[in-house]
Amino acid sequence: MHLGLAITTLAATLALTAPVGAAEAKRMLSVADVLGWVPPADAGNISTVPLARRFSDPAAEPDRAGRFDPAARVMLAPDGMDNLGAAGDGSFNRYVFSHWPQVDILAWFAGNAAAPLAIPSRPWVEAAHRHGVKVIGTLFFAPVAWGGGPETLESFLVQDAQGRFPAADHMVEIARHYRFDGWFINQETGLNEVKGPDGKVVRGPSSPQAKALAAKVLAFMRYLKAIAPADQEIHWYDAMLPDNGAVGWQNALNRRNLPFLQDGAAATADGMFLNYWWTGDGLRQGAALAESVGRSRYDLFIGADLWPARKEQPAFRNDHWLRDLRGADGKALGSIGLFAPNFNFNFDGDEKAPAFSRFASDARDVTRFYAAEQRLFAGDDGNMAVTDRAGWDGISALVPARSSVTSLPFATSFSTGHGRLRAEGGRVVGGAWHDMGAQDVLPTWQFAWTPGAALDIGFDFDRAYQGGNALRAVLGQPFSGKVEIPLYLLDLPARGALSVRVAADAARPGAALRLTLADGGQVDLPLEQGNGWRMRAWCVADQGTLRRLSLVLPGTARQPVTLGRVVMDEGCGVGEGR
Repeated sequence: MHLGLAITTLAATLALTAPVGAAEAKRMLSVADVLGWVPPADAGNISTVPLARRFSDPAAEPDRAGRFDPAARVMLAPDGMDNLGAAGDGSFNRYVFSHWPQVDILAWFAGNAAAPLAIPSRPWVEAAHRHGVKVIGTLFFAPVAWGGGPETLESFLVQDAQGRFPAADHMVEIARHYRFDGWFINQETGLNEVKGPDGKVVRGPSSPQAKALAAKVLAFMRYLKAIAPADQEIHWYDAMLPDNGAVGWQNALNRRNLPFLQDGAAATADGMFLNYWWTGDGLRQGAALAESVGRSRYDLFIGADLWPARKEQPAFRNDHWLRDLRGADGKALGSIGLFAPNFNFNFDGDEKAPAFSRFASDARDVTRFYAAEQRLFAGDDGNMAVTDRAGWDGISALVPARSSVTSLPFATSFSTGHGRLRAEGGRVVGGAWHDMGAQDVLPTWQFAWTPGAALDIGFDFDRAYQGGNALRAVLGQPFSGKVEIPLYLLDLPARGALSVRVAADAARPGAALRLTLADGGQVDLPLEQGNGWRMRAWCVADQGTLRRLSLVLPGTARQPVTLGRVVMDEGCGVGEGR
């Protein structure tokens, strides 16, 4: 693809984001900051939530016809996290993300020409870790057109007398200090490029100096991967080529860019994020090449640029690219890299596509904000229990959900990390707020329900039992039988009696929580009828391993059922009963 189309690369919208505020700049480091880094005295950005264990179980998925590939992973790369991922404040309409069970890695994509190293924000790391999702910071060397230059790269790649790269040593220390999970390396400075007096970039042949610097980048990657501990992942973006230092997106794994994944016997990265102009043939050849050198095809994250103004995989206008990722055997040709999933927040609309929400400027538009994210993962019908045979079928059609609910006690108020109000025990105690660090473990499926039923389900920001919202579901029309809404995938082995406590508002009888067992058995716990929050507790006898928690609605009721809090724990207290 012609280099003039570089506007579709990772760097493009980053360069167009708003200036970074002073508070955010503390998490964006210059070359000098990195080389001279010592642990800061301020512990405010250090995550206190360890990475949760997670698991998947395709057999427990609500979509029985789904063609899942459990080996495929998903990387999420919102564009400009230096602006999107601010620490908590008193605003409701800040960016949040809720579909953690459908992703595996959050790439904290940020940085600029003056400050290439971006450190993830603690609240986001904590929200991700609570769901078992890794978070990796970014090392970004900007294109020449956006202020980058070989001199910045060269100053970063200094070596000591023993050939070590101090910057790499400090990157490992920084990730360990702040307790996040590795680095995304995005080297987009063309070493054969210069900016002319008119501001235009001129590309020429690669000089010996450019080739030598490119070789040094490869040596840096080998060193960084070698010293990174097992709990830190290193990822490379398919941009600069190792032989000449030119930026030339290959859009697949091939012999030219292979050294940045595997250089002979040495691994240089845990994964490679492929650029967006891929073809099925290129992906098939790349998967075969990866496997021929002892790597997994799933180490390749196939890029999808979701920004609606661009042309490769714009959200919902290209409704077939996900199906194109399957090989003849139905398995994925690699993992998935979702770039700019924040289109639901700050895309203002253009002649090609309308805005999906105005939530960034209008706090009242929260429903459309969440609906666009749900559509991205659940498909056009918004229902993960149904395979969409036409149109956009959603990420959940390929990749099964991962859950982190593996131990007791388990508690959730469905809080998404922001709200118009703040509640404690069903009582409003404050106004608008935003804090991703306070986000609960959210439903594994958002959302899924009995096929054929007309259901309206989502987060209710007009009321909450604890935090900033509740979970509300209502049938749009009568349905024959009961409607099951799977909420959480569980891996809770039997350890005696189980205590379940629920705060709910159910105006009509018949609603219940359902525990599904590993052997297929079910236990229904009826919700108490009434107006307003009602707390009910049950003591459930040991039934075996729990695999799923669902909400069940009677098909005749059209009044909403609202869940405010669910708590599960070992043992039973006084007053609890079936």
